[in-house]
Amino acid sequence: MLVLRNIASQGLPVMIDGGSNVDGVRILVAAGLVKATIPRPERGLNGYEQLPALVTEITGMGQTMLRRFTGS
Repeated sequence: MLVLRNIASQGLPVMIDGGSNVDGVRILVAAGLVKATIPRPERGLNGYEQLPALVTEITGMGQTMLRRFTGS
């Protein structure tokens, strides 16, 4: 819910970076709460790097969850 609240507080579309935040976006997409483009991790010299996710929409269900659990 923290990632969803963070997305809602910014103008869409929004880029979400950081591996754990992008994982949160993956969960929100799987739950049907947002629509997003999430690139696959890229392999670099020091292992894999997660590129930012692009969130384009908070779905109706996502809006309902925001109202229900965050008072927004």
